[in-house]
Amino acid sequence: MKLLCKVIIVVSLCALSTYFSWAGVSQNALSGLDMTRDSLRIAEVIVKVEGALKAGTLSADSASSFFYHLAKQYQEAHDFQQARTYVKRSLSTLDNRENNELVAADHLLLADMAMEEDDTAIALELLFAALKIYENLEDSVNYLLTLRKVGVNYDYINDHPTALQYYEECIELAQKLGRQDVVGACYNTIASIYCTEGDEKKGIEMYEKAVRIAQETNDKVLLHKLYHNMALTYKDLEVFGEAMGYLKKSLVIAGELEDPKWFGFSYQAMGHYYYAFGKYDSAEYFMKQALAIAEEINNTQIRVNAWDVLEQVYSKTGRYKEAYDVFKLIKAEDDSIFNLQNTQLIESIKAKYQAEKHDRELAEKNLQLQEAGYNMDRQQNMQTALVVVVAMLVIISFLIYRGYMLRKRANDLLRLKNSEIESHMAQVENLNQTKSRWFVNVAHELRTPLTLIKGPVNRVIAEYDLPDEVREDLMMVEKNANSLANLVNEILDLSRLEEGEVSLNESVFSLCEQVSTIVNSFASRAEQLGVALNNRCPEDAYIKADKEKLNKLMVNLISNALKFTPNGGAVEVLVQMNKGLEILVKDTGSGISPRDLPYVFDRFFQSTDPEHQMQGGTGIGLALSKEIAEMHGGELKVSSELGVGSVFTLSLPAHMIVTKEEAEVNLNEEEVQTEVTEVLLSLDNRPSLLLVEDNKDMSSYVASLLVPHFEVVEAASAEEGLEVLRTQNIRFIVSDVMMSGMDGFSFLRAVKADPLWRHLPFIHLSALADDNLRKEALRIGIDDFLTKPFDPEELIIRVKNLYDNFLSRISINIQSDEDSYDERIMKRLKKEVLTNIEDANFNVLRLADGAAMSERQLYRYLKGATGLTPLQFIQEIKLTKAIELARKKVYSSTNELASAVGFRQASYFSTLFERRYGKKPSAFLKS
Repeated sequence: MKLLCKVIIVVSLCALSTYFSWAGVSQNALSGLDMTRDSLRIAEVIVKVEGALKAGTLSADSASSFFYHLAKQYQEAHDFQQARTYVKRSLSTLDNRENNELVAADHLLLADMAMEEDDTAIALELLFAALKIYENLEDSVNYLLTLRKVGVNYDYINDHPTALQYYEECIELAQKLGRQDVVGACYNTIASIYCTEGDEKKGIEMYEKAVRIAQETNDKVLLHKLYHNMALTYKDLEVFGEAMGYLKKSLVIAGELEDPKWFGFSYQAMGHYYYAFGKYDSAEYFMKQALAIAEEINNTQIRVNAWDVLEQVYSKTGRYKEAYDVFKLIKAEDDSIFNLQNTQLIESIKAKYQAEKHDRELAEKNLQLQEAGYNMDRQQNMQTALVVVVAMLVIISFLIYRGYMLRKRANDLLRLKNSEIESHMAQVENLNQTKSRWFVNVAHELRTPLTLIKGPVNRVIAEYDLPDEVREDLMMVEKNANSLANLVNEILDLSRLEEGEVSLNESVFSLCEQVSTIVNSFASRAEQLGVALNNRCPEDAYIKADKEKLNKLMVNLISNALKFTPNGGAVEVLVQMNKGLEILVKDTGSGISPRDLPYVFDRFFQSTDPEHQMQGGTGIGLALSKEIAEMHGGELKVSSELGVGSVFTLSLPAHMIVTKEEAEVNLNEEEVQTEVTEVLLSLDNRPSLLLVEDNKDMSSYVASLLVPHFEVVEAASAEEGLEVLRTQNIRFIVSDVMMSGMDGFSFLRAVKADPLWRHLPFIHLSALADDNLRKEALRIGIDDFLTKPFDPEELIIRVKNLYDNFLSRISINIQSDEDSYDERIMKRLKKEVLTNIEDANFNVLRLADGAAMSERQLYRYLKGATGLTPLQFIQEIKLTKAIELARKKVYSSTNELASAVGFRQASYFSTLFERRYGKKPSAFLKS
């Protein structure tokens, strides 16, 4: 191996001799030099070069180039100490180090040696310095080669994302420059990264690309590396036949390269192969061969890898002493590398200290020169001092005056500009308000035509036997009419929310049941789209909120998630309860562009992404959802990543969460009437119904719905309606709200103020879906309120129910023996409750059986006689008995008292008791 090093150096010196002749070096400086001698003869050449440099017959750049090439030969011979010595001499010889390609070459040489010694930090620092020089020199080729080495270093420290970034940049530049050899080398290292990350299939594809390039360019070094790496990959995959084939190919290439380093790598790979195969003798043989080459060429990487496998082979074969000896060698090598790194660090610090010291000395000299110059000029300056002072005073006075005038002018301009801005802002605000009013007015005007579209279509679908094609077309009309109605409602809701005209109608409900209901309503849609839709929610999630508004918010979020999730994707609704409440809607859709993300909740916002613009949408749903969230004191936010999906998170405050016991109290108090009593009225004896509607088409349509059940009398205005009431026997009133002249509210007040009409059932039909207007109508005495567009079947059912209740009230008043009958019924009901007061299973069904009534009859009777539902009636009797027992101190604890009056849960009993009497039971028991 030493002979090989000498041959390399001799060849280098021959090349240098030719170079110096070209550069103008005197031929006498090299005459008589025997190039086959040892380093002493090389030293003589160096002395001659330095002499020529001092004599001026050799330029500094030429001498620096000589030392660089000499250092490079030592580096290739793995004599890094000598190589670094000559790199330093090369750098010190240069006159100008800024943007000098020789400096960059020296940096690259030092970086290569640092890379072979695994000192990646120093290597990266040197490579970035070289990159900067090549960039300034616009040397694309050397910039490319240096860029690839940066990627290799990041690969060595396992920073694979950064390494891949540099490799891809390197491939792009190499293809522009036609450097296929660099492209192949990059594919090799990228393949190695994929294999390290576990994607061997992608790695092998990249290796094969690199092999084709290496074969085309006849790059045997790269080809050897590729065969070596592919053999290791197939060995890890346990495809041993392929692995051995590539190992043999790498050995053949190593022989062609005639460089012992490549034999070392091939022997090392053979050793790994046989060790993995369990053939420890063969593994030991090849690792010793690799170790011998590593010692000759002083290659730390091969040496340490060979020791590592030999240690494992000795341990597997029971030769523990030899294994221990090898372990000590590995430890010593690690320590030497550590010491080397420390030495380099100390040298670096020392060099920086010397540079700083030199800079300080220069600064001190400059300061001394400045002081000397100041003293020399001082006397001259004194002669003109007075003149200068006077001139400066004049100039300063002028500048002060000018500055005052400029500031005054700037302030005037600023005031004018602010006035213009305020005027413009007022115009913009007025325009926005005008636009909002226009949208609201258009939405109001759309409600009546929508009702006239939906109603007849619904009736035709429900009542006629239609051909399939016609039915499908009508169902499409119905579906789009509903969509348009929902859009109109969203515009109106958003407008009212922004103006603060909407209040919360809070109730207690099970969030899980509500979320499940909404998710199930989208199940068929999700199935059509091929999207997996599911939800997760804790069972005890009860909240107090506006149920209808939260429904709108959830429907918007889930609908959007399904819209932007492709076939095969997934949408999940997740409810989390920690310090507060969070409802997350996750999807695996296309995601939202980072440019659009800050604006998704803006009113009427449309994406700037052409792909997302094709999805449609009005930009109202998310704006409305955000307003609803903020009304509840919560927050709606979104996070998204393109190609991954989006997550919409609704955060609600903790005070909205209620316990299960509190929820049961509220839920038990809400009696929902589920039975609809059919009032089938004879056509021969139909009651008269007054329909007040100024829209002729709407009036005709509503009349057609009610004619089968009522004698409909139409009036085009409220004034005409009052005249009809005075002249005809009207039993029911249906009226519009927005009418010319007297509006629906004034008409309602007039009806309720008259004792002859106030008992008549009254329904408002309105295009204004406003909670405040609805509450105003309820305060006046409206019986029901229906928003356009409405479901025709819903209108008929509501009218029938109201009229049925009206007839029931009349029949109760007519009964002559009502009082005595009521007394008997009430006594029987109270006795039934008191008899079973300790029975926690006593319920409304058993009370109805005891009174010989159906549950429906019992409900109607108690509601009319007492205003209480059957459940409230039972609770009232139990609570009355409970306070009687509490005052008499019959029981000592709340649990005993609750059990005595038939309550299973003392907490539920205590809540009802406190609500009824203002104090907890314990307060009466202890007082």
